[in-house]
Amino acid sequence: MHITMIGDGRLIRPLVILATRAGNTVLRVDEMATDVASCSLSEMMIVAGDRSALTDLVARVASMTSEDIVIVDATATIESNQSDGEEELVSESDWMSLLPSTRIVRAFASVPVEAFTLIVDRETRTADDGLAVPLAGDDAAAKEVVAEFMRQIGVEPFDLGPLTVSYVMEPGGPLWGRAVDSPDMRECIGWLSGDG
Repeated sequence: MHITMIGDGRLIRPLVILATRAGNTVLRVDEMATDVASCSLSEMMIVAGDRSALTDLVARVASMTSEDIVIVDATATIESNQSDGEEELVSESDWMSLLPSTRIVRAFASVPVEAFTLIVDRETRTADDGLAVPLAGDDAAAKEVVAEFMRQIGVEPFDLGPLTVSYVMEPGGPLWGRAVDSPDMRECIGWLSGDG
């Protein structure tokens, strides 16, 4: 699969390595966005980092991509502790309108980067490599593309349901910053739903 990865967040580095190791071709687009024409070849685009910092870059790349591309939204709205409060935060609806496709799957951002780095550093996979990565989206076929990519790179997809539940993966949400296996993820979800 040809994948475009956008952003300069810490998450991009291990995802590029894992995707390439799994046999995918990867076009990495950073602030310079010098090779955006190649984005038209991509079947999937992963956008990772701070939404506010990525809005201009995503807007430039959007015009070069296919409408049926699967978008993996691995962004977060990050408020700086050192800011004066005047930075412009991007609303969820504004962010979604920038993305070049409606085939959006939220994934990856809630899991600590260190969990992916451990997988990169491991020479071979072992039976206990059970990192569960939550995902949410409204397009079942798009979610399956992302789930298959997750399996290729050595993580277990954990489907939470529609995009409306992705708030649990946002900063401050109950799944933010968690690196757990599938049984522990099921326990977290059961606890959130009141079934646990």
